[in-house]
Amino acid sequence: MQTNNCYLRPFAYDDAATILHWCKDRWEFRLWSADRYKDFPASSDDMKRQYSGANMYPLTMVENDRIVGHLMLKYPSDDKTIVRFCFVIVNDALRGKGYGKKIISLAIDYAKNQMGAKTITLGVFCDNLPAFECYKNAGFTVTSCNSFVIDGEEWKGFEMALSVK
Repeated sequence: MQTNNCYLRPFAYDDAATILHWCKDRWEFRLWSADRYKDFPASSDDMKRQYSGANMYPLTMVENDRIVGHLMLKYPSDDKTIVRFCFVIVNDALRGKGYGKKIISLAIDYAKNQMGAKTITLGVFCDNLPAFECYKNAGFTVTSCNSFVIDGEEWKGFEMALSVK
């Protein structure tokens, strides 16, 4: 695994075009964003609007000055002990090389040490097996299953959680 020099930094607007380029088709885009964006492909301005709310902490993972991953952490409620991971993505050319594991590990540390998380939650579509396995290997467990209508189709997803100490 070549992820030793990775770190998280705050998302910058200039990161958006690179991150959005990793979704090569509508299906990949919806696996990443569900129905949070109206159109595929999304624009950098669309991404900026997604992150304009309160209690959102978008982060970019960088390795040797190269953007290799991205996710957003947020407080989903007034309970500041619960942090939710959203919009988790790794450069499509680097998938399967340990970067997913690295971004989740860094994000867990960030949520725990910078945000005071006691519980971390996330959602993943059942068809996204690599992501599901990555989260499971990081210690997340399935807490429920849900169905969503995305682009007129039914998509099934898992809600997952991790208790941190």
